[in-house]
Amino acid sequence: MKISVVIPTYNRPALLLEAVKSVVAQTHLNWEVVIVDDGSNPAIPIDQLKSLLGDNAILLRHDKSCGVACAKNAGIKAATGEIISLLDDDDLLGQSALERIDAAFTGHPELDCLFLGVEPFGPYATNPAESRKIAIDKIIQRACPKESNGLYLFDDNLFLELLYSVPIDFQRPAARRGAWNIVGGFDERGLFSESSWAIKASTMCKIALTKEPITFWRIHGNNFGWPSALDHDQAVLRQIDNDLESAHGLVKHFHRKQVDMINHVKHLETRLAESCFNKAYFLQDKNKLLGLKALFRSIMLSPQAKHFKLLFRYLMPGSNRKS
Repeated sequence: MKISVVIPTYNRPALLLEAVKSVVAQTHLNWEVVIVDDGSNPAIPIDQLKSLLGDNAILLRHDKSCGVACAKNAGIKAATGEIISLLDDDDLLGQSALERIDAAFTGHPELDCLFLGVEPFGPYATNPAESRKIAIDKIIQRACPKESNGLYLFDDNLFLELLYSVPIDFQRPAARRGAWNIVGGFDERGLFSESSWAIKASTMCKIALTKEPITFWRIHGNNFGWPSALDHDQAVLRQIDNDLESAHGLVKHFHRKQVDMINHVKHLETRLAESCFNKAYFLQDKNKLLGLKALFRSIMLSPQAKHFKLLFRYLMPGSNRKS
């Protein structure tokens, strides 16, 4: 199957080139790369990228930076593959990553979203690697996923675990096009949009995680998530404030879903009441007992004047010639 790799980028042409080369080197050959230049200055070197990617490239550019979440959403919208994956411009794919993704979705037709195992690398990788392993081990222990063909297959337990901690592996999704449509894109207002997306996906999708790392997360001086000018207390407070904003956004999202679901149930009950009434109307001179049962159920679901008119006809002596 065709796999789209969306790469948002901003002012890192040398690292972007490494990321693109890691896609070109894949053992799985049916792929495309969607590069979204989010207002780089100067613009990324298109000719060099085209010479590497050939016809397997979609190149987009924003004149002004709109943020990584916005760039990812634009890339997802432009992608044409059956599976859409994401790759940061400073990260790399393992050589067999796309082959593993293809095998996971082919071998598990029920799978909606595959999160990709991550291995940190670079001069600052030691502590993130240890933290990542602890976080993943904790989720595996508590969520108790099934294991199959190098995958962890999760059920509803994953939601409760991600609610309190979203390890880096669960911020690296490859999902069917239908899953992106159902879950929606990334929140362009929040700092932790990848974490929020994973939490939402865990309530709507069949989720798996690769047991082994198939992507490489570069840890370097400017991707720790806060400006270097902040002192420790400022950085911690910024982290807390962004966590609060993310949680607030999730509450609003699930509240909207709840309201939508209540409205859907109301419409379904109205439809069911109409079907019960139709049955009662049809049975009024054929089977009084079954007709009354259907009529009373219709009244309980959605009482209307017509119900009581029909009930009067049922109760009138001699109104039913057959029973």
